[in-house]
Amino acid sequence: MPTTSPSVRIVEVGPRDGLQNIPTKIPTSTKLELIRRLRETGLQTIELTSVVSPRKIPQLADCRELLQHSSIQGLAKDPNLRLPVLIPNLKGLEIARTLSVREIAVFISATEGFSRANINCSVDEGLERAKEVAFQAIAAGLAVRGYVSCIFSDPYDGPTSPAAVLRCVRALLDAGCYEVSLGDTLGVGSPASVRNLLQYLTDAGVPVSSLAGHFHDTYGQAVANVWEAYTCGLRVFDSSVAGLGGCPFAPGAKGNVATEDVAYMFQNAGVETGIDLAGLVETGSWISKQLPGSNSTRAGIALTGKAAKAFPSTKAQSTQPSPSFQWTLAVDSDGIQLLRSGANLKVLLNRPRNGNALTAAMIAELTSVMSTANSDPAVSRIIIVGSGKFFCMGMDLGKHRTPVAQGGSSSEAQFLRLTELFDVIDRCPKVTIASCDIRLAARSATVTLSEGKLGLCPATISKYVIREWGVAFAREAIPSARPVKAERLLSLGLVAEIAGDPEDLHKRLDDLLARLRHVSPHATHMSKELVKLAWTHASKEEQAAGIKSLFHEMMRPDGEGAHGVREFQSGKLLNWDAYIESANKAKL
Repeated sequence: MPTTSPSVRIVEVGPRDGLQNIPTKIPTSTKLELIRRLRETGLQTIELTSVVSPRKIPQLADCRELLQHSSIQGLAKDPNLRLPVLIPNLKGLEIARTLSVREIAVFISATEGFSRANINCSVDEGLERAKEVAFQAIAAGLAVRGYVSCIFSDPYDGPTSPAAVLRCVRALLDAGCYEVSLGDTLGVGSPASVRNLLQYLTDAGVPVSSLAGHFHDTYGQAVANVWEAYTCGLRVFDSSVAGLGGCPFAPGAKGNVATEDVAYMFQNAGVETGIDLAGLVETGSWISKQLPGSNSTRAGIALTGKAAKAFPSTKAQSTQPSPSFQWTLAVDSDGIQLLRSGANLKVLLNRPRNGNALTAAMIAELTSVMSTANSDPAVSRIIIVGSGKFFCMGMDLGKHRTPVAQGGSSSEAQFLRLTELFDVIDRCPKVTIASCDIRLAARSATVTLSEGKLGLCPATISKYVIREWGVAFAREAIPSARPVKAERLLSLGLVAEIAGDPEDLHKRLDDLLARLRHVSPHATHMSKELVKLAWTHASKEEQAAGIKSLFHEMMRPDGEGAHGVREFQSGKLLNWDAYIESANKAKL
């Protein structure tokens, strides 16, 4: 038996299948925002829309506007992202090609009644139409996915024979579809019928790896059907955020299985989906508020309620004024800005177009800044942040700028620069935020040590990363060069807090800085030394000697501890920033 469960791929169909049956016109901007939010949850396949007659599906009349939007065109450049578009005919294919669509989906019904109601043709005619679109799309270099509707029953003809489903599946695979999604359009299936159909198809020679499951929740069986299909070998499942959906040509059919419910089920079974469940739940809650009707996800509603109970004072706290820090620009150099707010120093990596990649000059300046701040008694905390989309993409790999592949003295100089920078950050006696001591992250953030994709390795930073991540996790995450999501980092204790969005991230930083005002800077230094002793000299004489030395240091009659205890005894809450500022003025 394998020690870990295989991963599954979730195909998010909310923007197309989920919205198409909603009678109220949804603004294109809302659809674009939904797609953006879904992408940020880690979903790798998102069905965008359908190039279909606006008379048939008025809700998707804006398909061209959506597909040619700059945000969608930008997503289309990501080679790891699948963005299929449902195409009914050759005219739709021509339109899709002009809009740089890379993947399409074709669909047929296994039954006559639904085929005539849905696409106004017989099953035979639908098959020929789908095959023609698929052949031409593949010839043009597009990937093609297939759908078969009404695998268990037809709203007009009744139960569907497995032979009819097999015929359609074979036809679509023969036409070049890389996989075929089996659609329980009416939501009448049960685990037993799922198992029977899949057994029938695989016994007939259909590879289970070429099939996907598309289940509706009319009778509340969708999640159970997904799990049954998974145990039968399926690893691809269609779902819709918030359980949106329902076919306009299948009266009474409920929505698709909710992506939140599927992700929750697999997550609790130890099956990796690659989805940030908390972000997904938040997205489902958001889109439900934009639309008529209610949120149909059970897990999403439960998790939202659980979060509300876990943080009951959030609303009350939101009415209280947040601490405000006014930042003054002190230095503005090429690639780096320094800002001050009292005892706080903020280092802003400021090359957003280059992902804040570090040039040799930036590395040297960062090292100098950190060295100076380390010995400056007026600085208690150092915050390192990045402007734009990325925090820092590591070494600058730009043409004619990177020392990579130069070898010799160039390689040695870069090694020394990076080693010195990481060492000076690691030895910093101050509280460092977003680098060494305390890390805050947006929910959408990921950490990727992607050097392996370029034939490199994270050499100089590895001893710090492995120390923080632990050997077991580092052994898997670093060689695979995979993105590690913020939720995963939080679960490992590598991130202190996760913010919902950039605005929340700034608020959490302000709240953290306000709390740290009440911690003695020298106590911070001593505490960091205790952690270092435990890491480097655990249970050795050096650790015992170091602890004894720090104990006597904190007990000094002229130390910060003496002042802190006196203030405690008088019932005062210390503001160490004010104390340090007055102490420094007294020395001048």
